[in-house]
Amino acid sequence: MRKSVRLLAGVIVTLGLVLPATAEAQTACTWQRTELPLPPGHSMPEVRGIGGDYAVGQINSPAPGIVRWHNGAATLIGLPTTEPDFFGAPIDVGADGTVLAALTPLTAPGAGRPYVTKPDGTHKFLADPAAGWAGTAVAINGRGDVVGYASGPEGVRIALWTGPDYGPPRLFGNTVPAGIDDSGVIVTRYGARYVTPGFAWPLAKPAGATGVYVQSYDNGLAVGWTTFNGGDHLLLWNPDGSLRYSLPDGLGYSANAQGTVLGTVSGSFDAHLWRAGLRVPLPDPSPLYYSTFVTGRDTLVGTYIENSTLRAAEWSCG
Repeated sequence: MRKSVRLLAGVIVTLGLVLPATAEAQTACTWQRTELPLPPGHSMPEVRGIGGDYAVGQINSPAPGIVRWHNGAATLIGLPTTEPDFFGAPIDVGADGTVLAALTPLTAPGAGRPYVTKPDGTHKFLADPAAGWAGTAVAINGRGDVVGYASGPEGVRIALWTGPDYGPPRLFGNTVPAGIDDSGVIVTRYGARYVTPGFAWPLAKPAGATGVYVQSYDNGLAVGWTTFNGGDHLLLWNPDGSLRYSLPDGLGYSANAQGTVLGTVSGSFDAHLWRAGLRVPLPDPSPLYYSTFVTGRDTLVGTYIENSTLRAAEWSCG
């Protein structure tokens, strides 16, 4: 589950950026950046997910590892094995602090086995979908349910693992999910909304669009884009699957119920932020759009680069 996190205590940096005065955007905003701490001796974090009061990230130095943040404290998460030459690749974190990750060989970074680390530190591997099938985890919700996909002789199926046992998943559909909310609703990458497994309804599309792509299903909201009339259009959907708005040139990556969207624009590698459909300035240095999340409190939790070094922070706009 990728939902709101509280402001995480740390060093606050005032950046002094004022947003333009409009009827829909906040008229006077000073960005404040709160650095997320790291366990001693570790550096180069990349935020991978948020849930409740928690955030989770990958540490890249001196060796790959997992860090979980909660109320200003950083915890190094151990591995479900004592064998050498493996590392944990974090995927998401639940509202209770359960970390979803993949145990990955150092020699084959894309070949991980999914597992969860519970708040008490115990680990549980997700069961294989079936003989001849491989499972890949995508997201975890506040109930501990994990959604992902299974690849096998019949192609690709959505896979739903249920905690606390995480036995063989239920397989359905023939696509890849973008996320799952606390009620169990699943949204797929290509715009199907499963209220229950086996029953899907399409997300609404703007006039002229023939297909959509959902980048994430955060805070109960789907966000992504479509391409038609020669250009990309950012899309934000309401929780019921209706279209909230479409914006030209944008690519949406994370959003919240207030209508704040973080993403980028066509042909750019820079992050962009929209509030109520209006683009607003980001602080400098700005967060990385592909490693930052919009929270339900209308803050940003993610990664930025300063002096060629990856850092993690939370930004608020007060």
